[in-house]
Amino acid sequence: MKKLYFSVALILIVSAAFSQNYNLRINELIASNSAGQMDDFFETDDWMEIYNPPGGGITNLAGYYISDDPDSLDKWQIPATDAGVTTILPNNFKVLWMDDDAGQGQDHSDGIKLSSDGGVLFLVWSDGITIIDSVTYPAMAPDISYGRACDGCPDWIYFNNVTFEDNNFEFQDNDFLFINEVQTVNVTTHHDSQGEFDEWFEVYNPNNYQVNLANYYFSVNGDPLQWQVPANSPASTVIPPHGFRLIWCDNDAADGVRHSPLSLPTSGGTITITGPDAVTSIDAYTYGAIPEDQSYGRQNDGSATSIFFTVPTPTVTNALIFIDSPTLYINELLAKNSTDIVDNAGQHDDWFEIYNPNDFAVNMGGYYISDNREERTKWLVSTSFADSVTIAAHDWLLFWADSDPEQGVRHTNYNLSNNGEYLGLFTQDGFSIVDEIQWEHIDKDTSLGRITDGATEWVLFYGTTPDASNNSGDIVISVEESSLSAIGIYPNPANTLIFLPELMNIEVYSISGALIEKYKSVRSIDVSSWVSGMYVLRSDQGAIARLMKN
Repeated sequence: MKKLYFSVALILIVSAAFSQNYNLRINELIASNSAGQMDDFFETDDWMEIYNPPGGGITNLAGYYISDDPDSLDKWQIPATDAGVTTILPNNFKVLWMDDDAGQGQDHSDGIKLSSDGGVLFLVWSDGITIIDSVTYPAMAPDISYGRACDGCPDWIYFNNVTFEDNNFEFQDNDFLFINEVQTVNVTTHHDSQGEFDEWFEVYNPNNYQVNLANYYFSVNGDPLQWQVPANSPASTVIPPHGFRLIWCDNDAADGVRHSPLSLPTSGGTITITGPDAVTSIDAYTYGAIPEDQSYGRQNDGSATSIFFTVPTPTVTNALIFIDSPTLYINELLAKNSTDIVDNAGQHDDWFEIYNPNDFAVNMGGYYISDNREERTKWLVSTSFADSVTIAAHDWLLFWADSDPEQGVRHTNYNLSNNGEYLGLFTQDGFSIVDEIQWEHIDKDTSLGRITDGATEWVLFYGTTPDASNNSGDIVISVEESSLSAIGIYPNPANTLIFLPELMNIEVYSISGALIEKYKSVRSIDVSSWVSGMYVLRSDQGAIARLMKN
């Protein structure tokens, strides 16, 4: 009788592999798994969870496709090696590891890895065309998942309590935090991502685990529930263990979730923190009048004694020992690599180059390089392999911004964006700026770099010069950092007419940067007489576009 039951079950499972289940749902995912659930190889890889609702029937995922590319829905087909690994019972879950490591099992993806900057995932039927479910996920913080508010529900939320192969629900503790430092008159000290010098206070996490500020309440001189931190951007609100986050008091929510409507009176006041339960008092900190461009804070992080800081220390320890650096330059970067050089893993990844103008070598071990000015210690250059991170005198060193730190000591834990990004180099103290650059839009396979090594003027290079002098690059056009936005022209490539989104004043440049023509108040341009090749169009507002004339 047992053999009969087993045979029937096996037949059901095998036949299920050939039945299409439209009820399956992508239910939860994590795109920055640093200290969470491990796979069978003790690796904390990213993963996605598929949910089979009640009534869905026993379903074998073998033959279904997973993709992160809408133009290639059949990117990875789940193998049919072992039905026990890929079969989901009704009202149950199955996790697939998004680690591009198919050699570790049929539940490990091939060619797919999740990005902490956000992306898209598709669950596709075995025809490679029919989409069963999909999700576009936003930027992710470490060890916080993104999933349906309840299993199979239409609404998606972040989960502070990751529910790996379990029912989705959200719970958040009232963790201990400190108000650590305050600045009420900020004239030249520290600006936000918009370049504005606003008042701020700093929150310190004394715990050995990360804490998400989302849903905590902050107040100044009044109702303890004056302002609640939004929960829709944990990448901005998570505080690492023993780390710091600034709350800007500028009443400018459009600038980000940590920009509050609170105001810090220059005569003094009391700042309070209340837990997500809206009841638990977490901390209260009282300050008096603070001189211009100074701050007032705890003498040591979280201590009872407070002092004035003539040099404020936002985002870092109040006990900071400042470390100087010889002159180094962020010299060139490529924020969207489609056909440019490949890294040691054979991948077209983003990159940036550091130039050493000194007469001596510089070991970059211990320096920090970040794509977030308010999270300056995001990535630490390894001190373990000095020969790989030392820049010889008057030489260059290339780093890969690919979120693949396991591929080598010059691979960062973040990517760059060609649609607007920041890059900063900081000394070993994790705070002092060595060099920084911010941009808006850059075309793919076009680098942004200094016109000559270490120069102040930045240009776009059609011919990139990674790990070599910028002096030999093919210049597209000289640009100001603030002008790197795009003109939406069409068609592109073009043979006869191109059309602009509105009436514009346009300058046309050759690929070498020579001015060819100027147009006043035009909505279209006749390019039929132009020689075939690449051109750069620039509006009088500084927006640019690269046009291919056939």
